[in-house]
Amino acid sequence: MFKTNDYWEEEFVQYDDKILDSIYFDDCTFIKCDFSKAVFSSCKFRECIFIDCDLSLSVLKNCVFNDISFENCKLIGISWSNCEEPFDVKFDLCNISQNSFHLMDLRQMKFINSLIKDTGFEECNLERAVFDNCDLELSSFIKNNLKKANFVSSKNYLIDPKQNDIDKAEFSLPEALSFLSLLPIKIR
Repeated sequence: MFKTNDYWEEEFVQYDDKILDSIYFDDCTFIKCDFSKAVFSSCKFRECIFIDCDLSLSVLKNCVFNDISFENCKLIGISWSNCEEPFDVKFDLCNISQNSFHLMDLRQMKFINSLIKDTGFEECNLERAVFDNCDLELSSFIKNNLKKANFVSSKNYLIDPKQNDIDKAEFSLPEALSFLSLLPIKIR
């Protein structure tokens, strides 16, 4: 149970609070915490690491995530769109399925070895973002800046080049053939 509104360089193991309001965490580590279905209101996380945590179906209201790393975490069904800037997060070995990123500045974000299934990226700035060995099945990319983004080692993406700016973005074969499915042609 969180007793104050300010924590610095602390480690939290197996916490399961469901309401976090106006708490500031600086350089903290969260290990095996269960924040599923939790409500985070006006919380600030700076230089924190979440390891083996579950934040599925949590609600984020006016929160800041600055220089945050999620490692092997379950983050299903989260809308990140109500977060405040700066938003600087790295996902590594995470399940971030059924998430929503809408109108967000995600420049240089790192998505590594993660399942990003049925997630929406709408009107985001994903310039120089890295999707390294991610599965993007059923995820949608609508009106995004994907300039210089890297999808080389990822799979199952379907990105419409008419709806997204993909100037100098990097893709690899055979996954890049998905672009052909968006054209009004028949391939035999």
